[in-house]
Amino acid sequence: MNEVKSGGFLEKFFKYPALIAGSIGIITVFFALWIPRAELDNNNLRFVPASDEARLVSKYIDDTFGSSLFILVGLERKYGSVFDSEFLHRLREYTRRLEEELTIIGKVNSLVTADYIAGDGDSIVVENLAPSNFTGTEDEIALLKRRVLSWDIYRRALVSDDFTATQVLVPLDIPEEDAGKSEVADSYIRVRDIAEEMFQDYAEVYVTGIPVISAAVSEAMRKDLALMIPLVMAAVLLVLFFSFRRLTPVVLPLLTVAVAVIWSVGAMPLFGIQLSVVSSVLPVILVAVGSAYGIHVLTHYLEDTGERVLDAGEHRALVFSLLRKTVKPVFLAALTTFAGFVSFCFTSVLPIREFGVFSSFGVIVSFFTAVTLIPALLLIRGPRHIKPLASSAGKNIGEDRLSVAMAGFFFAICRRKGPVLGLGICLTLISFYGVSRLILDNVLVEYFKSDSDIARSDRFIREKFGGSKVVSVVAQAESAEILLSPATLGAMDDLNRFLETRVPLVGKVMGFTDMVKRTNQVFNADESPRGIPARLAAENSAEQSFGFGGFGDGVDEPGFGFGGFEDGANGPGFGFGGFGDGADGPDFDFTALDPDADGREAGGRAEDRVYTVMEILGLLDQAAASSQSPDLNAAQLVWELKKLVNYQGTSYYEIPRIPQRYGKSGDEELQGLISNYLVFLSGSIDPYANDPLEPTAIKTTVQLRTLGEEDTSAAIQEIHRFTAFNFPPEVKVIVGGSALVEASLNRLVVNSQLISVLCSLLIVFVILSVSNRSPVAGIIGIAPLSLSILINFAVMGFLGIKLNIGTSMIASVSVGIGIDYTIHYLETFKREYRAGGGNEFLKTTFAVSGKAIMINAISVGAGFGVLLFSQFVMLRHFGFLIALTMITSALVSLTILPVLLLIFKPRFIEASKNA
Repeated sequence: MNEVKSGGFLEKFFKYPALIAGSIGIITVFFALWIPRAELDNNNLRFVPASDEARLVSKYIDDTFGSSLFILVGLERKYGSVFDSEFLHRLREYTRRLEEELTIIGKVNSLVTADYIAGDGDSIVVENLAPSNFTGTEDEIALLKRRVLSWDIYRRALVSDDFTATQVLVPLDIPEEDAGKSEVADSYIRVRDIAEEMFQDYAEVYVTGIPVISAAVSEAMRKDLALMIPLVMAAVLLVLFFSFRRLTPVVLPLLTVAVAVIWSVGAMPLFGIQLSVVSSVLPVILVAVGSAYGIHVLTHYLEDTGERVLDAGEHRALVFSLLRKTVKPVFLAALTTFAGFVSFCFTSVLPIREFGVFSSFGVIVSFFTAVTLIPALLLIRGPRHIKPLASSAGKNIGEDRLSVAMAGFFFAICRRKGPVLGLGICLTLISFYGVSRLILDNVLVEYFKSDSDIARSDRFIREKFGGSKVVSVVAQAESAEILLSPATLGAMDDLNRFLETRVPLVGKVMGFTDMVKRTNQVFNADESPRGIPARLAAENSAEQSFGFGGFGDGVDEPGFGFGGFEDGANGPGFGFGGFGDGADGPDFDFTALDPDADGREAGGRAEDRVYTVMEILGLLDQAAASSQSPDLNAAQLVWELKKLVNYQGTSYYEIPRIPQRYGKSGDEELQGLISNYLVFLSGSIDPYANDPLEPTAIKTTVQLRTLGEEDTSAAIQEIHRFTAFNFPPEVKVIVGGSALVEASLNRLVVNSQLISVLCSLLIVFVILSVSNRSPVAGIIGIAPLSLSILINFAVMGFLGIKLNIGTSMIASVSVGIGIDYTIHYLETFKREYRAGGGNEFLKTTFAVSGKAIMINAISVGAGFGVLLFSQFVMLRHFGFLIALTMITSALVSLTILPVLLLIFKPRFIEASKNA
């Protein structure tokens, strides 16, 4: 009766097979038209929910202080210096072209355009490092070099320590959420192309930064999609050809998966979903997995047809009989695969959730087309004489030598139940140890091979400059009075110095306090290194004078010339032999305060002196002793000597903290002094303060030379510890930035992995329990599958393959595919056990299922093997691990599973026998 009803339904449904095929074709064309509209976006922020704390903090920092998105351009002169006339001219022209040709970038910061705070008569001015009339003469280059050396903020930010490389910072005036958009990628390409054009044969060009890496990922994705889809199609085509050697069973399964791929990929732009590196594996997965449904249908069709010559009615009846026989097993296979993919829909990582939605949709389409399009096309084609297939495992098992050999092999293994179970326990323990070595990290640049341009560029920036990872430290207070107090600014400055001197992985620190310190230095360039007398400070305050006494030029003032640096005209030269001319002044003449000199004036200044060689050595000894490091290089020794004699105000490159040193009566007056400094800096501190005059939030930017999450987290923890111990309690410290977003993503990847694996195992447990009417069947069924997943993670731990956003999906994908082997073996075991046969039933079970399971595992693994040709290291690992898990899932299903069934003899097996 059921067969009649089923036949009646099938007759009605397939009454017009051409209509079915035509409808599917029209829908396929519709989705295909959407594919060219697909957009790629691999911005890290897309992977983190909008409600995530790290992302919210990053947004607050960007909204308050401006976007922190930069394209970093490194220029290396391996056989020369960046302080070269022709190179500097090219650099100036390069920055000009970028600002004129690109609309989404701000003011380019380079060696010739960066801000420089200097004194000009009685004023403090902010000007370019290289003035607008810079022509590149030797004197101008010497002045530029002195300026760079005079302020540590430029070191490892604009120039490398060896002067062979410079960095150009190209800011993007866009929200961080837009970093992965196509116009940003186009801008990056333009920035790179202009640099390579202008510095060809003159400097090596390196380009990196978060937007650059996102654009590079998208560019590599396009190449992958163009290569991977034909490769996996070719792999499946070869498997089908050598299996069937006929046109129909080769074309039709490929046609069904092609439809599934087009529908799934086309649906993404239709619903406004942007493709990510995760979704780039979608076509490969659907082709490798979905083709099995069509193959299953065509295999039974060829077997049932045999050598018979059918008329149209018989052929139609055969197709309907075929459907009644194959729909349930194909549906179960699709359902279990669907279970693995749909588990991704429960994760908070958006691109993984999107992958879960559209991969599940693709599995449904693959099943739907396998049981509708293939029968419709067979009915349209009509009966044909078909050469019979070679004997299969279902027929003449005894004639199939491979099946017999496999049956004997696995039967011999499973007879040793104790050793097999012991081996399973040992594998479990070893796997747990391997899992303990698993590294969690999601570094975008590690998606690429180490010799790729993007990896080389990022490595260059880490080695020569501050690094491409950014952490922002923001100090907040209820009022500007609290924030600008010596205690708060002093703590912020102490943090900066602590990070640069005590945390090796910190490449560069710069922020609000650097601007205040520089202004304080310039303002007090002509003061005594011992401090400012109260009387002079009061006079200066009353007159509102910000004079500099010539600011170190030595004209009619005591000069501080170091060799060729300053001429010391009309004043005693600060010359060391031939280094300075000491014009109109004797050699070895220091216009400075000797702490032990007599004749000190009432104002606190020392009279000019001529120093002996022994006194010079004494000053050098004092300078060396003033440093916190016992191992000084020449530049550090000169800096300490400058501080000792207040050369160009170096003694005052500090946050004013001691009122007496500045002739003040208390912290309030010091705070007033700092407030006066902000008047001069109001146009230059926007990236570091939320208000130019009365800020309630100030920022320090920390660049890290780290690559992996472990080192990055260690550096961030140092920041948290220092701020918790040293900052005033009324000041709130916020730590954020791209490095924190990346750390949050790593945490989400782990949560996503756990949720998706548990969900997929739970769904599979329900399927097995319901289909066998026993929860024990669900437990026994997922046990071997769980072991294969554990082995996968152990292999990752032993081989150092990191758990990232790509490899985190392997377990759930493996559950969806690998469970087919468990179901196949379990159903065969039940059927053969029900049929009786004593001990021989087990050998028959292996003969029927062993070859089919192993061949399926190898073919699916080969399909995923095409990912080894991917541009991404992550996807190569994905392909390798999926192939490995397919083999382990098959082997565990053929060894551990039968041993568990034989040892525990569950009732659902007995019930099957009694049924």
